[in-house]
Amino acid sequence: MRTAGSTAEAGGWVFGWHRRGTGDGDPVVLLHGLLTDSRVWEPVTAGLAATRTTLAVDAPGHGLAPPRTSPYTLEEEVDRLADAYRGAMGERPAVWVGHSMGGMKCWRMALRHPALVSALVLVDTRPDEEPENTRRPFEAMVEAVLADGMSPDLASMVARLNFRRDFLTSDTARFWTEHFTTLTGDRIEHACHSVYQRGDITGRLSEVNVPVLVVHGADDVPIRLPVVREYTARMPGARLVVLPATGHTPPLERPAEFLGVIREFLGDPLVSPRPPAAQETP
Repeated sequence: MRTAGSTAEAGGWVFGWHRRGTGDGDPVVLLHGLLTDSRVWEPVTAGLAATRTTLAVDAPGHGLAPPRTSPYTLEEEVDRLADAYRGAMGERPAVWVGHSMGGMKCWRMALRHPALVSALVLVDTRPDEEPENTRRPFEAMVEAVLADGMSPDLASMVARLNFRRDFLTSDTARFWTEHFTTLTGDRIEHACHSVYQRGDITGRLSEVNVPVLVVHGADDVPIRLPVVREYTARMPGARLVVLPATGHTPPLERPAEFLGVIREFLGDPLVSPRPPAAQETP
């Protein structure tokens, strides 16, 4: 069962910490995207609990984790997250799974703390700097939320970026759209800036020498497929799986297909057949 109300602290940082399962395989650590939280992984952790220990983490300002009160970088966060992980799991390497912002942290974990990483699963993410044409609107959104709160219109915009259009009428999308309306500027400000002002690590991707699975929604709006194909080719042995009719958030939009792809990558004994919705791209 997922542990309710759990947190982990390291160096003055506090993370939401949801541990599940007792399997013998390498632990699986799951890092959510910006403005969501660890609940996006519930279908995955439920599916892996029989064979794996999973740790679904809430980032600062998300879920159970309090916000940081001053600016920070993704690198600083990853270093403290590594400390928190060591406090819970020792030096045991894990499979690090990251969606969007979470994927950006997974890369940095592999580069800065390689002994803790046995494999990566990168979901609808990118390694380069935030393009100017998206950085400015995102930063304007933060300023608006700081000044006036998250309006229903802004929440709907965030939902449209996260989900394919025909998914927006689903109960899941409605739940998360309502969640977005509860976000406050003090909770999201520094987390957003850590993402929007990140550095470019594209030139270091060849240093990632663990197995890598890249999963991407074919209809992702914020991060287009040509970007993903280009960076996947920079990582030796990386494999790209494209999920058709899927937007930016596959764990919520295609949970069964997404879980099946991860199980196959991990080589778990409870492997489902490759779902016909998943297409592998070399």
